[in-house]
Amino acid sequence: MQVSRWPHIQRYLRDHSRPDFIGWYFATGRITLPNPDVAAANEEWADFYEWRLEQRAEELAADRIKRHLVEEWTAGMAYCCRRSAAWARGEEPGEWLPLSERRPDIHAEGEAIVAEIVARLDRPAGRLLPMG
Repeated sequence: MQVSRWPHIQRYLRDHSRPDFIGWYFATGRITLPNPDVAAANEEWADFYEWRLEQRAEELAADRIKRHLVEEWTAGMAYCCRRSAAWARGEEPGEWLPLSERRPDIHAEGEAIVAEIVARLDRPAGRLLPMG
């Protein structure tokens, strides 16, 4: 992993499978805003999480549900980090947009997965039928 790609957060990326976002968050919690370094760091966190999702593409390819969960989590983290970056720049990030509006592809996939699971229910016995 090239941590130099993210200079504002590199010390919190020693283990890319367990980045220390919480440590960074608390370390920057008392900084007065607007602050361009905090804004840049938030943008780097968003980029890092999207990069990490790309790195896991092969691992996630075989498991549709896990892939969806990781994609949805990543989209949420990137969105929150970018909104935080706007605050840190002294900007108004605008109204919060639900996933269904900002990432309708991910929202639709989640709805499809839930519909498939519900369709598999063996209602009288309360058991799941096998997939496929």
